[in-house]
Amino acid sequence: MKPFVVSIMLLLSSSRLFPREVAEVFTNGKTLDDILWVLIAAMLVFLMQAGFMALETGLSRAKNSINVAIKNLTDFIFSVAAFWFVGYGLMFGRTFSGLFGMSDFFTALDDDSWKATFFVFQAVFVGTAATIDSGVVAERARFSTYLIMSFITSALIYPIFGHWAWGGFFYESQAGWLQRLGFLDFAGSSVVHSIGGWVGLAGAIVIGPRIGRFAADGTPQKIPGHNIVFAYLGVFILFFAWFGFNGGSTLAADPHVAEIILNTIISASFGGITAMFLSMFLGKSKLPEPEMIINGVIAGLVGITAGCAYVGSVSALVIGIGSGFAVYYGTYFLERIGIDDVVSAVPVHAFAGVWGTLATGLFIRERFLAESGLSRIEQVGVQALGVVSCFIWSFGLAYLILRLIKRFVPVRVSIEHEKIGLNIAEHGTSSSISELSDSMRKVISDARIVGVKKLETEIGTEIGDLTNYFNIMIDRLKEKEEIADRALESLKAISIRDGLTKIYNRKYITDYLEEEVKRSKRYSNSLSIIIFDIDFFKSINDSFGHQMGDIVLVRCAETLRNNLRETDVIGRYGGEEFLVVLPETDLQSAYELANRLRENLAQLKWEFDANRKVTVSGGVAENLDDDAAKLIGRADELLYVAKDKGRNRIEK
Repeated sequence: MKPFVVSIMLLLSSSRLFPREVAEVFTNGKTLDDILWVLIAAMLVFLMQAGFMALETGLSRAKNSINVAIKNLTDFIFSVAAFWFVGYGLMFGRTFSGLFGMSDFFTALDDDSWKATFFVFQAVFVGTAATIDSGVVAERARFSTYLIMSFITSALIYPIFGHWAWGGFFYESQAGWLQRLGFLDFAGSSVVHSIGGWVGLAGAIVIGPRIGRFAADGTPQKIPGHNIVFAYLGVFILFFAWFGFNGGSTLAADPHVAEIILNTIISASFGGITAMFLSMFLGKSKLPEPEMIINGVIAGLVGITAGCAYVGSVSALVIGIGSGFAVYYGTYFLERIGIDDVVSAVPVHAFAGVWGTLATGLFIRERFLAESGLSRIEQVGVQALGVVSCFIWSFGLAYLILRLIKRFVPVRVSIEHEKIGLNIAEHGTSSSISELSDSMRKVISDARIVGVKKLETEIGTEIGDLTNYFNIMIDRLKEKEEIADRALESLKAISIRDGLTKIYNRKYITDYLEEEVKRSKRYSNSLSIIIFDIDFFKSINDSFGHQMGDIVLVRCAETLRNNLRETDVIGRYGGEEFLVVLPETDLQSAYELANRLRENLAQLKWEFDANRKVTVSGGVAENLDDDAAKLIGRADELLYVAKDKGRNRIEK
């Protein structure tokens, strides 16, 4: 093998400080060129943390951006610690029946340069797997919940499946069971990316969607990120770092790296192109959606990761196109089933990872297929077995653990904390510009001032001056809004109440009945109405005057209202007619209630004539898939039947 020397090593190896003969030293079978290439690749992979941080914070709201950034750093340091303690041994230790490693815990790296290099490279890989679910559950997961997710991913889920697929990478005779069957996943479409995506999916299901992500009827509501440009910076960083992710997985300074990186570029490019055109032709806006272009590029990177060393450039193009379709339709599918994935990490990493792993079997070049000893169909079958095993293990275990945790402690923040943002709720910090931006957005979107709080003002800064002006504006607008609210309440009361009896007027009670009829049909609930009419009301007006007639109307309305249930609603339907709406009440119950009300009215005493009884007649009808007008018509007909039979009675 010709030595692979990067430009830095050319300079070092030509100097007296770094003699050529040192570069030829073998360490555990590896040349110094191999070690340096893998370390440089590890540094590139480490940059993926910065890329994910920029991507996820850009696609999140400003009030959660600091929380997302903190998670991206803490998941890396926690994952490295967990991997050093136990994960590395489970993944690359000497195998127990191909299921898990049993050595190399608390990894000792002294005097073994290659083992130290190998650990560093694998540690940045586990950091990548652990950070993927951050974007899925952003903006509502508790910080402690996320740390638990990162820990179980790094210490258990990722290492165990990694042992099944890659267990023989350090000790060649210690392969895991999938690896022995011929499973191929060169740089981790399944081992790294699908693992992270499936864990994130489990978290999204257990934790639930963000407030406002879905309407009451389940319709998805877009919650835009606060800085798409920052998200695009993250994609550029990830694209660059992926050269180390895939190229470094050779674990040697191998000329084949150039082909691997070429395939990586091709797949990512066509993944982005495909997702862009799909959003233009099939999306609601018919425009190239910025988020979909981002996700298409990353999906293309994920998709090629499994087969970048095994397929040709044309196949890489096809894999990229397939990845674009996977992320577009995967995002649509998750929205339709009510799963909230803030950055579409599940379609990008899990779905595209599945496609890339299967595509490796479909498009693997003949010379690599001959080395595996499998037919193409058999290779696809092994790849499918690996995909299914990955899902069952990672999603299943993560879901069970999170459900168990949820039984004892909350896994998401409170509604109040989610509304104010996790920057403040989880870390007690915020940026002045984000606070001002969020408050102004609330004023604009809600068109209300009452719920807007004044902001703390920085002294001596431009943003502080703007905040002060904002606070003054809020004070003045609140005063005007309170005056307007009082006026509106007064107008509303006038518009829906009968001026004499103070019960609801005809328009309100009939509108209310129409809504109750619709609800009764929707939920198959009972609904009945009563129409009362005061008997011989004209004779009261004629004998005692209209003033006494008004008193009769007021007392009758008051008596009826005071003897109804809380759920019943009464209104004045005509001159001396009252309409009572009885939700979730069948005909017999309504009839009995109507008779009790009739008896209550008959017992009233009147100052203008102590011996006179004021009685009512009534008609009761139950909704029989009518509209409101027909229902009222049937009750009205029964009212006249009651009158014809002598009054002071109820007919049903």
